[in-house]
Amino acid sequence: MPEVHVGRRIREAREALRLNQQELAGKIGVSQRAVSYAEKQVWIKQSTLQKYARALGRPLAYFLRPYDAESEGAALTREEAIQQAFAVVCRDPEFGFGSRPGEQLSIETKRDIVRLYERYKGVSLLPEEK
Repeated sequence: MPEVHVGRRIREAREALRLNQQELAGKIGVSQRAVSYAEKQVWIKQSTLQKYARALGRPLAYFLRPYDAESEGAALTREEAIQQAFAVVCRDPEFGFGSRPGEQLSIETKRDIVRLYERYKGVSLLPEEK
């Protein structure tokens, strides 16, 4: 399975906006050390990641995109984005609907669950569908 490195994505998004760690820290309301720490982590708490996503103007799905030699720089397919967003939903203990990432649900059912979660939490995990 390809590697996901949330901290690396945070750093990339920050650098794309030409922000230094101190500037990003000010937007989020944390210390520069907290930003430095987050950028070194493979995974951070979802609530923390949501703060970074809002400050950096990116959907959560951006931070969950895997790294591998074949897909580097490539956008996620619709199904991959839904699968990753569904995994985020399943990790949230406040949204205990009883489903787990390995369950045999259709991709459309997973998308519907993710969309429900987005409305409930006020977050964006998936890009808008056309």
